[in-house]
Amino acid sequence: MRKLIFISSFLSVFFISAQNKQILYDFANLPQTLLLNPAVDFQGKFHIGVPGFSQLSLHGGFSGFSVYDLLAADDVSINDKIATIYKGLGKTEFFSFNQQMELLNIGFRLKNNSYVSAGYYQELDILFKFPKDMIDLYYEGNTMVNRRYSVNKLAGQAELLGVFHVGISRKVNEFTRIGLRAKIYSSVASASTKRNSGFFYTEEGTDNIYKQHLSNVDLFLETSGIVLPSDVEVDQSYIQGQFLFGGNLGVGLDVGFTYAPKEAWEITGSIQDFGFIYYTKNVESHRIRGSYELEGFQLDFDPATPDTYWTDLKDDFKDRIARDTIYSNYINFRPMKLNASISYSFGRKRADDCSFMNKVSPYAHKVGGHLFSRLNVVHSYIAATVFYERRFGKSLATKITYTADPFSYANVGLGVSLRAGAFNIYAMADNLLGFKNVYAMQSANVQLGMNFIFGAF
Repeated sequence: MRKLIFISSFLSVFFISAQNKQILYDFANLPQTLLLNPAVDFQGKFHIGVPGFSQLSLHGGFSGFSVYDLLAADDVSINDKIATIYKGLGKTEFFSFNQQMELLNIGFRLKNNSYVSAGYYQELDILFKFPKDMIDLYYEGNTMVNRRYSVNKLAGQAELLGVFHVGISRKVNEFTRIGLRAKIYSSVASASTKRNSGFFYTEEGTDNIYKQHLSNVDLFLETSGIVLPSDVEVDQSYIQGQFLFGGNLGVGLDVGFTYAPKEAWEITGSIQDFGFIYYTKNVESHRIRGSYELEGFQLDFDPATPDTYWTDLKDDFKDRIARDTIYSNYINFRPMKLNASISYSFGRKRADDCSFMNKVSPYAHKVGGHLFSRLNVVHSYIAATVFYERRFGKSLATKITYTADPFSYANVGLGVSLRAGAFNIYAMADNLLGFKNVYAMQSANVQLGMNFIFGAF
């Protein structure tokens, strides 16, 4: 039963995943691609997103296992399934969750062909990594003598925030565009734990059979906006105020470039969220550190006052394992994302149709590759994508992707952007093969949105 509870406790994170938006990246007829690379030459003269609906984004997955691995209707017993899942876990597993909702997205082209865009979006971002040692201890118990169970790789970060941004994409010369986006973060609530250390082990005792050790334990949890003063009433106006620069503030920067070394070829790259948040409001952090040894319970106490034995034991533990509450301000860096791509366009179309690059004749087809990496003190990872983009006049654009990431080596995605006059609607989803059996999916990413785009090239 304990093993079943252990596995079931992770099922709630089945729809949790990475922040890779490989379908949207460099999809130049959508203004939202400027949030991934501010240098993209968005193909419009003016745009405004439908407030609250210009982008709804949800990403989810878990690197360890799927629901189907545990609950498949076959002849394998539940205990054998749990054992197989357990044996298949790596040294560390992780899950993350990211959700975004745009409340404002607007942009316009200047006379010098630069494109300015600005907006505001709400984001919830969670990333948690746990070491196999902790799973081993829970799964096996402390039955392994001299086996050391470390917490060194235990780390996690959760953030609820609002982001105001303004950026510009500027043509430098015939071949190159550069982009810059400045951001102001307003954190509503945050919790993070990292740089934990220490281990637990059991060895043969001298006075009893076994001796238990907590050795050099140092656990640290930082929070802001989680524990609130008693006089704070959490209502709609309070939450809105925290999102609109009433929370803990920070700054960030996105930079990017596009480079066309020759006709039909394009190289791009970007860095997202190079920044930090400084936490000064409703800060409460907790630290546990120390070492402790216990060689069984020595029932050596005065029969007249037996309760003092347990009190002394508890006090001895508190003296050796210090627990501190800290109210100091602190800084956390935002998870930084890196993108890079190379593409080749072909299938020349009419000169007055949409183009991938202003300096060349337009094309109907585009193929290429895209690399994505998320860098963070909690966990870093990389994903690789190959893609094919197809345009059908000015009304319809599609993109098909094949991605290998920590969750799957066969992730097929599809994006569709449709225009009727100035109105634009788009939908994107990946891991489409997994929809044949949603219980076997370890990740799922969906994006939906609506814009008004005027004067497309």
